[in-house]
Amino acid sequence: MTLEKKLINKTYYESFTVDREEPPIEVLGQLYIAEQRKNVPDLTSIRYAQGELYFHVHDYESAIFKWENISNELEPWAKKNLADAYMELGELSTAESIYKAVLTDSELLSTEISMQLFALYIEKGNHDMAHNTIKSLLATNPDYANMTLLAKTYFEEHEAWGDAIELAVNEGERTNSLKWYEALIQYAKIGVIAEYEPNYFRQSIRSVAELDQKLFEQLSVAFWENYRNSPFYLAWLWDYNQLFQQLQWEKEEEWTELPSMLEDSYLHLISSVYPIKEVRGLIPDILSNLLVTANNQDSIIAASAVLAWNDMFPSTIEAEFINSAEHLINTAEAVVDLADIMQLLQSITDWAENNDIIIDKKFSQRVVEQIPAESRQLLIIGSPGSGVNSCINELVGETLLSEGTNSLISIHDYDYLEMEELTEEGIRPIDTLNDFYEEQLSKDRHGEETRIFHLYTPSHLLHENNWAITTLPFPHQERYADYALLADSLLFVINERSLFQSSDYERLLEWKEKAPHLTVQFLIYADEAENEKVAAKRLQKATAAIDQYFPNSAVFLYSKENDRSVQLNDISSFYRRHFAERNIAEERTTKSIAIIQDLLSNLFDKRLEMEESLYTTLRMYEEIVSKLSGANNQLADMESEKTRIIVNAFEEIKESTTQEILEEIPKILRNCKNFIKEDSDFGKIHVELNDRMNSEIDQYVHNALLPKVYGKINEWIKLSQEQLEESQNFLNELCEGFNGLYEENQLTLSCDFSILDDWRRDARRLTGGIKLDKANILLRLKPSQVLLKSAGKLLGSIPQNKKMLYTRYQKYIETEDFTEVANNIADAFLQQFDFYEKGLAGDIHIFFSNPYDVLQKTMEEKTVDIQEYQDLLERLKNNPEMFHDPLRLFELRLLQYDWLTSPGKLSYSKHL
Repeated sequence: MTLEKKLINKTYYESFTVDREEPPIEVLGQLYIAEQRKNVPDLTSIRYAQGELYFHVHDYESAIFKWENISNELEPWAKKNLADAYMELGELSTAESIYKAVLTDSELLSTEISMQLFALYIEKGNHDMAHNTIKSLLATNPDYANMTLLAKTYFEEHEAWGDAIELAVNEGERTNSLKWYEALIQYAKIGVIAEYEPNYFRQSIRSVAELDQKLFEQLSVAFWENYRNSPFYLAWLWDYNQLFQQLQWEKEEEWTELPSMLEDSYLHLISSVYPIKEVRGLIPDILSNLLVTANNQDSIIAASAVLAWNDMFPSTIEAEFINSAEHLINTAEAVVDLADIMQLLQSITDWAENNDIIIDKKFSQRVVEQIPAESRQLLIIGSPGSGVNSCINELVGETLLSEGTNSLISIHDYDYLEMEELTEEGIRPIDTLNDFYEEQLSKDRHGEETRIFHLYTPSHLLHENNWAITTLPFPHQERYADYALLADSLLFVINERSLFQSSDYERLLEWKEKAPHLTVQFLIYADEAENEKVAAKRLQKATAAIDQYFPNSAVFLYSKENDRSVQLNDISSFYRRHFAERNIAEERTTKSIAIIQDLLSNLFDKRLEMEESLYTTLRMYEEIVSKLSGANNQLADMESEKTRIIVNAFEEIKESTTQEILEEIPKILRNCKNFIKEDSDFGKIHVELNDRMNSEIDQYVHNALLPKVYGKINEWIKLSQEQLEESQNFLNELCEGFNGLYEENQLTLSCDFSILDDWRRDARRLTGGIKLDKANILLRLKPSQVLLKSAGKLLGSIPQNKKMLYTRYQKYIETEDFTEVANNIADAFLQQFDFYEKGLAGDIHIFFSNPYDVLQKTMEEKTVDIQEYQDLLERLKNNPEMFHDPLRLFELRLLQYDWLTSPGKLSYSKHL
């Protein structure tokens, strides 16, 4: 063992105990005594060794005593040991200061001191210093002892993932040790890798690929999962797939997880999440790598994807991969699952719905139901008057259909009768046959809407042959034609008594041309007995026409007069042979691809329709806002006008009432002279007369004035009601005209007529609760009144003076101007009317408040819609790919299925 190793392990004392049998402490004691006896003793080394022994037996105080005075070349180590002892005693600060004070040129000692400081900082909880120390050690001496493993453990325990990743990357590259790449896999699994840009790991991936292919795959998959939902996902795909193509594999090993990661990434990139221009450069490498790594059946899927991409974007994939893919397509057996194709159709319809593009959603739902169905799809139709529905009832063995239906109806074998309608929203149950018949007759309610019904009923024929029968209107309702093409075979019913039109044949030929796999057979139906010669002649004419147009079609004869079971058995036997000779699964797959291709073609054509529709809607919304703004201005003008009329009418009541008071009160007061008699007590007459005048005023107000005012107010309320109703009628007409133009916005502007009830209640309060204060009419200090009152008091007791006073009071009352009194009474009487009048404008505004709110809210909503449509149109104009890209990617997936269904390469995962 080297000296430095002994110093590190504190076994320097072994240098003194070689070949000695005594205990080391005894040997050193003897050597100490012997050295001390010398003339010039040197006890330093022995003291150093004694300190080691004391340290090992945990006598740290003695060890410190021995190491404190070491002054030779061992001094730096002694100081380091001294700090170790203090650290063991828990005196961490003392230990730290001693460690830092050690001066040495020894790299090994410096490393040991740093290691001890690292441990000390951890114990003190000073993780910043601990972190800096271990980072410094890694930079200067990564090979020392278990330095890297110690650092790895520390970083992981303290979740310093950046340092842990950096350590693994550096050590993997430096040592080529697989354990560091395994560490990177673990870091990926806990989700911390994706914080780094992918090119940071480029060399690590390359290195592990050269060392171990299996570990390379594990590392690739772990990183892939980590980057999948990160902002660096596309960068990862770019870096990784380019790097993969540069790597060379010494031997071919089967890839287990990588192909599925490549395929998932490809499907994700073509799922319309990204614009095509953003991923177009990525996909060729992904598909090329998928073709290289795919195994067994997956290779044909990869080949079809390569060829589909090459069809849409020629020359973006290298020729060697194209050739390899073509070889696989031509030699391997493909697996096509109709469920995948149906999922593509569902994705397209969902996309169209989310983008407000109108398509026949019911047709799509019908395709998803009918194409993958295990039952044979038999379409039975006939011209009006052919008795086709009666014929279907005969075949099914149950009277379900009435003549003259205007819907598509499918009938399935089931344990009991059940009925439902397929709608845009889903399935709507129907309770009884009567309800079903009523639905068939409800054309007026549903207009030209395509309607689809499912009937489930026990049927021996359907069960035995595994049939599902469908019927639909023929031939004039063209909207049902596409539904007919979903059938496996068409059975056309001819009534022997009816003339068969050549136009029916032409229509059937058109259907046959659109759907080459659709076979057409004929059934001549006799629903009642007829003259044999006439029947035979009509039968001959019908069969001749059939032979002319459809020479290879079978012709069945069915008569209600003949044995039902025998006739049905003939039909069943034919179709069993007929379907057995055909590959129904292949036909349906080809048919579904053609349906989706037609749908995509129509959607591409809808691009301009969509933009024009957006412009139309935008213009409509702008017109709506303009009309609403105009309506709002009209409403404001109308409120102002109605307020003026109603308030002025109320003001007229006040003015007329004031005028009446000013006219009547003086008359009433002058008439009070009649209450003055010659024998009156003229000393008190002014008080008595004042009371009498107030009494007369009070009687006038309550018995004459208030009823008259109450009547006027009621007339005013009636006028107000007429004015407000006139406003409501105007608003109703405005709404009617508006809603007639814009059916999507049903505007309602309802005013608040409750204010009229409030006014009626207030009118009763105004005219029922007025109480006037007693007026001071003859008790004021006017000179004429003072003279009269004084004369009355002085002369009233003298009889001969009463006539004179009587005459003077009469003359005073006849000539007195009571205008001021009348004004005071008018002011007091109308005071509450003034308060009432001040609230009228506010009440009328409340009456119109709801229309204001509705108009304002509608304008705000439509303004938001306008902005959204403007933004959408701007995006469509600047980014036409936002519409075209999803359709092109749908078409890409369809192209892949098209390659998989190339002639002679089909083997279906679900045999029908």
